Amino acid sequence: MSTYVILGSFTEKQLHSIKDLTKLREAGDQWVEAKGGRVVANYVTFGPYDFVFICDLPSDEIALEGAFTFGCMGNVRTQTLRAFPTDVAEGIAQKIAVPAMA
Repeated sequence: MSTYVILGSFTEKQLHSIKDLTKLREAGDQWVEAKGGRVVANYVTFGPYDFVFICDLPSDEIALEGAFTFGCMGNVRTQTLRAFPTDVAEGIAQKIAVPAMA
């Protein structure tokens, strides 16, 4: 299972029906579970993004399917980040042969 951090912004369409925000969240939760994934966290935020959605999914292809699925609905625009556990990243970093600095 891979972890994905989805940064999202509501479109004008979603803002006009902001009272349906619960339906959008539930749709995301149900979609992830139907794909064999798990919702880790879901936050509404201040700043350049309106929400942060973190989930575990079985593959990058399924994550891309989700981006397409929710993007074509017209309610959100997203940026999806593939997240790596720090122990995995640190293990990979230890394998790097760093060239000597001149």
